[in-house]
Amino acid sequence: MKNLLTIILVGSLMQIVCADQLPTDSKNVYAVILAGGSGERLWPLSRLQFPKQLLSLEEQKTFLDQAIERVSTFIPTSHIMVNTTRNHAERISHAVGDRVSDIIIEPGARNTGPAILYCCLRLHQKDPDAVVVFLPADHYIPVSTKFVEFLEHAITYAMHHDRMVLLGLQPRYPATGYGYIEYDPVLVSKYNGVVPVKKFHEKPAYDVAQAYVTAGNMLWNAGIFCAKVSVFLDEFRIHAPEMYQGVSNSLHDIDCYHQVMSESVDYAIMEKSGRISVLPADFPWCDIGNVEIFLSLKEQKRSTSRRVIAYESQNSLVDVPDRLVALVGVDDLCVVDTGEILLVAKRQEAEKVKMIVQTLKDMKAYEYL
Repeated sequence: MKNLLTIILVGSLMQIVCADQLPTDSKNVYAVILAGGSGERLWPLSRLQFPKQLLSLEEQKTFLDQAIERVSTFIPTSHIMVNTTRNHAERISHAVGDRVSDIIIEPGARNTGPAILYCCLRLHQKDPDAVVVFLPADHYIPVSTKFVEFLEHAITYAMHHDRMVLLGLQPRYPATGYGYIEYDPVLVSKYNGVVPVKKFHEKPAYDVAQAYVTAGNMLWNAGIFCAKVSVFLDEFRIHAPEMYQGVSNSLHDIDCYHQVMSESVDYAIMEKSGRISVLPADFPWCDIGNVEIFLSLKEQKRSTSRRVIAYESQNSLVDVPDRLVALVGVDDLCVVDTGEILLVAKRQEAEKVKMIVQTLKDMKAYEYL
């Protein structure tokens, strides 16, 4: 019965979404693609000189290229921006060319809370009536039609309500690398698809994630959200006043930015706000969060055979060009060779790759970062 209810709700929601396109008067709608991350969990594929948003699968367009193309289908180039840090600004600028209107360069890397606040303050100067959607550059969405329909619906709702709207994905398996959003499915039709968030849940253990998948009232937090810029700014003023003051001061004195607390937007405002809603969505999606996820996708897209011999070995992911790799008696490995760096990690421990990056920082071995 629970599964049937979910199918009915998703089907009904798709009818709502398809009928609720962006209004013709959407001159104040903007998109900001977040491309400032360093991708430490994707090391050594992602480096300071070649960040994760510039990676691609099997010679396809980069993740940043794909993110720009997706929003370009319904938002004009003049209203598309990319946010990044000074470390990546030159490379990002070269990569995007004239396909966006502006590159918002943060004075430093202070996590998504200050980054989003900085973008909102800059955008508010340009257009006080702006409605903005934030989208990470490192997501993989192979078929974008449904994605665009859901996102248009979320933006339209945000245009007419003083609330922040998240996209929440119907969980397809017990993922432990994503945060979850709890909501009430019964309210979907009452609120025209966009429902109040009941609670945010941290990345769970595997058994907890299994329970979330079968519960029917839990969604993956896709990290895609929108609201009026004025709503974002109000929430920062209320829930993160020190961050708001510090980032505001940085518009006139860059050094102030480096004193701002490094904190995610989830912790800064989302989990504290009483004006947060979620749109349950259903489209192909993957957050390229670590090297195991990236290699899994690359394996699916691989058009040429690998030179790998495995004896009494199973389920390993190998990305070693121009070399024969022999595996004997080992299972569930990620093996990556960039020429100067060889990484060997257990697939289920891929999140811990960032600890190697921290060790390299402590050693001041910057040539490997």
